[in-house]
Amino acid sequence: MRREMQQAAQGQRQWQRMLVPAVDRPYSMRCLEVAYRLAQDTGATVQLAYVLEVPRAQALEALLPEAEMLASEALRDAQQAAVPFKVKVEAFVHRTRSAPEGILRLVAQEKIDLLVLGGRPDGNRGLPADLARDLFQRAPCEVVVDYIAGEK
Repeated sequence: MRREMQQAAQGQRQWQRMLVPAVDRPYSMRCLEVAYRLAQDTGATVQLAYVLEVPRAQALEALLPEAEMLASEALRDAQQAAVPFKVKVEAFVHRTRSAPEGILRLVAQEKIDLLVLGGRPDGNRGLPADLARDLFQRAPCEVVVDYIAGEK
């Protein structure tokens, strides 16, 4: 896996800003490793965005204690995982009404070069498969998907 990522990174030295989104669950640690290794090889900044979907019936700034706690924990863990890689990381919560639209808006606003998506079939970590598929098809930038079908 490491050699394949180095080959991909060597061909893509223009990557400067990567986005790794999380929605409703913790990050996939494998996905983070992929992003951090690619950032090491290219010098890119990794943006960790915990996308918090706020129901339309509530104000966008409404307090959502449980979701905010999960977001905080997920971002903290993802930032700690970056330490051994010595890469630049920016972590934040992005509030939106729709996760796919919010992530695509972030890609445009932040001038993202590479979207790194990860998930697991058990659904405990990473992005839901349907969201990852939608983003893969609609993203206006390059996309790397880390997903192992059959992993338990």
